[in-house]
Amino acid sequence: MLFIAAVVAAAGVAACGGDGNSGDSSATAPGSTDTSTTTTTTPLGTGDGTTTMRTETFTDPSRPTGDTPGRVLPTDIYVPGGTGPFPMIVHAHGLAGNSQKFSELLSAWSKAGYVVVAPNFPLTSDAIPNDQRSVEDVVNQPADLRFVTDQVLEMNQQGGALAGLIDPDRLGLSGLSLGGATAYAKLFHPCCVDERFRSAILMSAFTFPMPGGEFTWGRRFPVLVFSGTADTSIPIAVQQQAIDQLPGPTWAVTLTDGTHAWPFENTPSPHDQLVIDTTLDFWAGTLRDDAAALTSVTAAATVPGLSSVAVTP
Repeated sequence: MLFIAAVVAAAGVAACGGDGNSGDSSATAPGSTDTSTTTTTTPLGTGDGTTTMRTETFTDPSRPTGDTPGRVLPTDIYVPGGTGPFPMIVHAHGLAGNSQKFSELLSAWSKAGYVVVAPNFPLTSDAIPNDQRSVEDVVNQPADLRFVTDQVLEMNQQGGALAGLIDPDRLGLSGLSLGGATAYAKLFHPCCVDERFRSAILMSAFTFPMPGGEFTWGRRFPVLVFSGTADTSIPIAVQQQAIDQLPGPTWAVTLTDGTHAWPFENTPSPHDQLVIDTTLDFWAGTLRDDAAALTSVTAAATVPGLSSVAVTP
């Protein structure tokens, strides 16, 4: 329960307000690039079953990291083989996590025909010594995700390293734990809503108080949520408080004996395959408009002895 205690303590700090740079907004963030485009008419690429990964380091000079100028965001980018454009998924790690802990899951997504972008946050990754990590820095992470998204979409422009490989109108968002709290803010908090994202996957996630108001849950938005009954870091009852607010359509998957991170990170778990199968159906249904795949989400998420799913239309 130490993590819960840290969250509660940090929530008191966050609720006291921000400095105006800690949130995100629907407008282009300072230091970022407006990459909005019209919907492409080029057919989506499906990928050839392979992927390559490259790491880029993006630095936002307009916002500080604690007392240090700028925010440095090393980011893994998985690029499917074949001809694009492809939908793009942005993924956020949890406290004391990193992008590489998800390489098996993110590679599976990319091999199925998605560009996958996974940044490492400045003060919550495991690259930071434990005594220097800052849970309350989560209030800055929604803007980190916006900045990284803008930078990758800039690479998608003519002459860029990813030119033409991404359909900027088909973006998905995912996050684990504190990364899930970051994703919740980008979906449902006035500080941070980014309407470029069409759907989201939340893993062992919870809401964290953000500066600038309260969460608003009126926006209907397809969300796939995973919670584990054996999660001792963020108990399922805490996660359920946020899930109950989701307006739908929502697929809430309960992983029997599922722990906090193992079903999603590289550590082997009996839930690994059902997570891959369910998420691929969800992404295909929401980012590729594949109605048959969306219909299959419930079946993929229902494995006797391992999982069950509740659907809110």
